[in-house]
Amino acid sequence: MLLYNVLLTILSPVILAVAWWHPGLREGLNERLGMWKDRARIDAIRGKAIWLHGVSAGEVKLLKPLIDELRRRLPDTPFFATTITPAGMRVLEQFADGEKVVASYFPLVDLPWVSARFASTVRPLIYITTEVEAWPNLTGILKRRGIKSLLVNARLFAQSKGALELKGVRWLMRDFHMILCQTQQFADNFARIGVPRNRLRAVGNIKSDLAITPWDDARLLEFKRRHGWENARVLVAGSTHPGEDEPVLGAFAAIRAKHPEWVLAITPRHPERRDEVMALCKQKGLDAALLSGNGVASAPVLIVDVMGVLIDFYRCADLVILGGTFNPRVGGHNVLEPAHLAKAVIAGPHIDSIADSMEQLRPADAVVCSSVEKLAADALALAEDEAWRTGIGFRAQEIARSLAGATKLTVDAALDALDSSRAFHCS
Repeated sequence: MLLYNVLLTILSPVILAVAWWHPGLREGLNERLGMWKDRARIDAIRGKAIWLHGVSAGEVKLLKPLIDELRRRLPDTPFFATTITPAGMRVLEQFADGEKVVASYFPLVDLPWVSARFASTVRPLIYITTEVEAWPNLTGILKRRGIKSLLVNARLFAQSKGALELKGVRWLMRDFHMILCQTQQFADNFARIGVPRNRLRAVGNIKSDLAITPWDDARLLEFKRRHGWENARVLVAGSTHPGEDEPVLGAFAAIRAKHPEWVLAITPRHPERRDEVMALCKQKGLDAALLSGNGVASAPVLIVDVMGVLIDFYRCADLVILGGTFNPRVGGHNVLEPAHLAKAVIAGPHIDSIADSMEQLRPADAVVCSSVEKLAADALALAEDEAWRTGIGFRAQEIARSLAGATKLTVDAALDALDSSRAFHCS
């Protein structure tokens, strides 16, 4: 820990300069340093709040069901919710009301004096962070103050990490009171690197509990009409990464050549890649428009370069290609979102990050497993067979619903930790 903090201290001028230069970090920089413009809202919850953290938009979405369940069981308790990225803040602002749920950016890269300032100012009852977010200064400071930290919806792919990296993970986990894992396999992976079994529990994936409901016909028609898609079939490629857009566009071109009523909504995981995707469309001879530019109704390809709207495009999709699954460095994104909406999904071969969900979907023929080489043929076959798409979507929705329950178990564990902390302080 000494070396970690020495390095952070030495590098702090560079870190601050980069934060000022980088648009994503410059936004909310005062908050990231623990200097809030509206300090009164923080003072109002000091010593009373549960602190929840999600690094970006996907993880912040997990906070909503946790907060809803915690509110149901602790109706008078406020919440302090943090994120790192502007995309995460946009999602957080959708349910943070400024009083019962106070939103803030997270301490800048765990700088020791900043993490200490957050801990002293907020004085949370308990700290809950998601998936792989571990910041040792913050968790160490909280532990020394008798405040327990939980890592929830946790996952660890031990087979893809070297020995030194696994030692680093074990070090990062040392100050967590409890690690609540998505699957027993992930719990076993943590145990294998030295995390004590009594601090591990498999409770399921909170993503299975996200409340995602389809639109009624009127709202769906209004959305499609806005994009000039009243009579169109919609292919949605969700959260694509470099190297995935080319096969997606190739698959769409194959569909479009036979079935011109199909349109494509391609959603790069990082909207700043919009120009790169636009250039690829031009190379393929496909007219494209940007959602941020209000689109062009006649363009067959819409590049969705706005954060927080992917789920709306899933709602109107006739077929989904799951981004991140054709890129070996990513390993997939949330397959349960389109599954909850009864959408037929094509996934690529790289599914490490969603292996637990895929293990449920694949045996039931509730997802189509493809590859870069097969994607065009698989997409075309599904585009031409509505009954096949409907069957896949129905089975996927049934499985997604059956996986619910992780939120309750996570909150049970959090309240147990909170009760034990209170008992310790009272004794």
